[in-house]
Amino acid sequence: MKNDFTAGASSSLKATATEVMAFLGHHDPSPTDNLRDFLYDKLGDLAIKWYRKGFNRGHRESHRMAAKGKVPKTLRYDATRQFFTGGKRTVHLKSVLP
Repeated sequence: MKNDFTAGASSSLKATATEVMAFLGHHDPSPTDNLRDFLYDKLGDLAIKWYRKGFNRGHRESHRMAAKGKVPKTLRYDATRQFFTGGKRTVHLKSVLP
């Protein structure tokens, strides 16, 4: 009975990791061991991707709202955050307005 549960949990983690990797555009093979840590790492990558999108969107909205020339065309920022379980990551952000 325990082996059935373990196999099901492993299969579920593999399916989730595959879906997250597809969304991120990563084509690396999933590891056969330590799937949970691998999945946490990929979920952290996903959080960073959306954080970057939000940073860029905020820059565009600020530019749109401010008087012309008040917001720089290129905005850079190094953000250190905990994006998922585990340690903090530093993300180098750069947004360039068209």
